[in-house]
Amino acid sequence: MEVQKHVQADNKNVAKNTAATKEDGATAIQSPKEDLTLSNPRQTPPPPPPINSDKCAFRSYPKSRLYGLHDQSQPNFLSSDATYIRGELPTILNPIEKDDAEQTAPVKPCLDTTSWETLWDESTKKNRLPFTDGHNPSIVSLASNPYIQGTNNNNDNNKQHVRLDPKHIEALTSAFPNYPPNNLFLGVTIFGNGQCKFGLSEEEVTTYNFSTYNDPPDGKRTIIAVMTPPMPLDTEQNQQQQQLPFQILGQTTLLLERDVKYGTKRQRGKFIEAESNPQGGHTRIHQEFDDPRFFFHEGRLWVLYRNGPLFGYQDQIHNPVHFESVTNDEKGGGGGEGTEEVKFVAYVKASETVRVCCGRNIALISEEAARNVDDGSSGNRNGGDGTMAEMEWMPSGSLQALTWVDPVTVVDVDLGDVTNLLKDHRRLSEVDKDVGDGVAMQANLGEISTHHRRLGSAKKPKSNIHGTNGYLVPLPSSGELLGIAHFHRPENRKESNYALHGHHYTHAFFTIARKQQSNNSGGGDIGNATFQLKRISNEFLFRALSVPIGQKESPNDGDIIQFASGLDVYGSDIDGKLILSYGINDCEGAVLTISMSKLQRMLIEVEPGQEVADLMRTAMR
Repeated sequence: MEVQKHVQADNKNVAKNTAATKEDGATAIQSPKEDLTLSNPRQTPPPPPPINSDKCAFRSYPKSRLYGLHDQSQPNFLSSDATYIRGELPTILNPIEKDDAEQTAPVKPCLDTTSWETLWDESTKKNRLPFTDGHNPSIVSLASNPYIQGTNNNNDNNKQHVRLDPKHIEALTSAFPNYPPNNLFLGVTIFGNGQCKFGLSEEEVTTYNFSTYNDPPDGKRTIIAVMTPPMPLDTEQNQQQQQLPFQILGQTTLLLERDVKYGTKRQRGKFIEAESNPQGGHTRIHQEFDDPRFFFHEGRLWVLYRNGPLFGYQDQIHNPVHFESVTNDEKGGGGGEGTEEVKFVAYVKASETVRVCCGRNIALISEEAARNVDDGSSGNRNGGDGTMAEMEWMPSGSLQALTWVDPVTVVDVDLGDVTNLLKDHRRLSEVDKDVGDGVAMQANLGEISTHHRRLGSAKKPKSNIHGTNGYLVPLPSSGELLGIAHFHRPENRKESNYALHGHHYTHAFFTIARKQQSNNSGGGDIGNATFQLKRISNEFLFRALSVPIGQKESPNDGDIIQFASGLDVYGSDIDGKLILSYGINDCEGAVLTISMSKLQRMLIEVEPGQEVADLMRTAMR
């Protein structure tokens, strides 16, 4: 299908100058000249570079954008009015002294915004930082089976498992032939209503070199980027490939293909109408895919997101993502290394839209592994002789959604006719084209919307924990599903002196697993008694990366807004790597890895039947 002219303009050259390893200063907004020698030893050293001069570096913020983890006097919502998991105050997940031991230093995905916004400020005669750098990224491996990468696991069942069918990402892998597909990563992030300069005076905006835009230039957009692996490749690889982790190889704007009407009648008739392209096919436009997160189902990559104006703010929407190669004449997909053009486009089809209602930051479930051999001890996730327990992947069934973490609430997702569309590639004229009424190609809202938060007959208390990442990652060694969740304090999301919405976020890792089968099949909770909370960590923050004015290093603190939207496992769930991607201050993103052995130590088992609310305690200070 030929890419439209407006798509070409959207995606043209959007990935040039994004590799932070280049030494030509192309990614720097303002690169001061480097004085390598001092002819006079008494000469005054050159002044430090201007604050926030490099858009690929983590931003500096005022101290008001810090969490205040060690403040002597904290607001009541963090102290007297607050409860925490097990009564333990949050700690820093990745203190700087642990870098290179059990974790990697955070990396900022450096995306190019110059195709849709102007950085030059005539009043200051210099470039400012972008309106946002893309916030809340979700980054995953493109390996067909990431759970065996870099591991000596000889389990044949695990080796045969396929999470992502390579045929669905050929346009990506062919664009970067020097990189083995299993070593590529993919990120998605939103450029929307950021809070980069929230609470700053006009003078501070200038001091910190933030953008003067008050709204997203050219509207909200979602960017998909191909990235380098988190670890160096084999030494035999070309030196060109020995880049720093998670560097951008190429990027493109995620587009909506208008093959059917897109939207819901509940939003007072707000729709995007279907539109054919005179040259064939249908037009594609960039659209609001807010808080996008990746997940996998039946060998495909999907994106989970919100679109409040068209679908309301209770529904979460998801679509399979399609990729196309772009010819030299079309010049789409953005820029690449040097003068090489990236040749891929990413889009979703309106006809393949699925809605799920009504949880809070829903996470999808598609892969499950089950143990076959154990020593009989419920606490031992390995075989009785100390070796890895035998396991098998459960047959791919229906897609499920974790709609609430507390209490654990899992519901089935009705994909309607989307599965058949993907398998059969039937023409749209053969199916119902009216998207948004809970009919074909939509989640069955009449069924799913009745699955509200499971509280049981006693209406037991609930905590204010919410899901964060969009996909529960399987842990084959134990048969559990791994997620990350968050609190924000206070629970309300009203605008305050701290932020436009929620603030003072903390996170916790958790796992859920299927309950042991019993003969009692009557009664029970609606559709979700098969899963229960198994393990959960204490709360934590990511270390702040901002260096305030006048200081040489980041403080031992977190940011006032942190949102972990990406989670993936690369290698064994015992000694591999956990890929964590998160947003900072609704302004920029970061990605790091921690060892799976560290994660396993952080996860603490709960008693059977316990929910998060049962673990909340007032912290001792």
